[in-house]
Amino acid sequence: MSRQDVLNKAKSQEGTIESPPNSNKTFYSQWYEPSLNGQKWCAMFISWVLHHAGHPLGHIQTKNGIHHCQSAHNYYREKGMLTKNPEPGDIVIYDWEGNGHADHIGIFIRWTTPDRLAIESWEGNTSGANNSDGGRVMKRIRSRNIIKSFINPGVYSESTVIPEVDTLSKGERGSEVVQIQKYLYALGYNIEIDGWFDNQTETMLKDYQSKNSMSVTGIADAVTAGALQEDANQIAVAKSKFVSGSYLRRGNVGFMVTEVQRALNSKEPMLKLPVTGNFDLETLQAVKAFQAKNLLEVDGIVGPKTFGKLGIG
Repeated sequence: MSRQDVLNKAKSQEGTIESPPNSNKTFYSQWYEPSLNGQKWCAMFISWVLHHAGHPLGHIQTKNGIHHCQSAHNYYREKGMLTKNPEPGDIVIYDWEGNGHADHIGIFIRWTTPDRLAIESWEGNTSGANNSDGGRVMKRIRSRNIIKSFINPGVYSESTVIPEVDTLSKGERGSEVVQIQKYLYALGYNIEIDGWFDNQTETMLKDYQSKNSMSVTGIADAVTAGALQEDANQIAVAKSKFVSGSYLRRGNVGFMVTEVQRALNSKEPMLKLPVTGNFDLETLQAVKAFQAKNLLEVDGIVGPKTFGKLGIG
């Protein structure tokens, strides 16, 4: 058995849909645990694929593997099995909002760009209109900026796990970078929340560290991240500022707002909307204009239909 067997098994399921629609009922869930058939099944699909490809995950939540994405992340993190150098057949966890919560799970296929800015993955319970509960098995292209973790599940004999270092520094991308940027934004820094630890993020982090009499490294280690989180919580940032995942409206901030702004600029080259990650008045007006042009409800809210017309998802 090999990693390729896992990819082949996942591919063999392409196009499978839950039945009846919108029920979350699948034979993956029925196999995994009949009493859970009807619950969200992206992780149960992963468990099914690895098991039937000859690489069972073993007893984690049940004897057949996992059914909660956050449980998978926590379990493998505790085991030291998170990695920044995934191989085909490894597990990938997504965090749509950059809020630290695991929202979805897939099987890593490959990097799609030489600079590792996006991946290709096999996923269950997804669709173009609903990333986490879409009811279909599909191959997806995902930005590095929404990935929470890569996991080597330790079921392959031909590889060893090199644990990731629990710090963030310039050049890194992902949902954990989004978290750091959100904390900085909440503390008054005019930062672009895009999931990329660039020069701007490093400079602002150094400024924060300096103001708090910390070592000025520009690196978000556990101590710095904890300080940022506590300070951001103390000023009670309104929950309305954070991206909902399925719906975006004025006041939201985050990577998905950045994606909407970029998509609007792509659809309307003359628009030149600032890409800030902040759903401000200018973005609201651009969304309404786009909705009117595409015969959508002009409410300024980016929901599944507007996401679809923008080509996001």
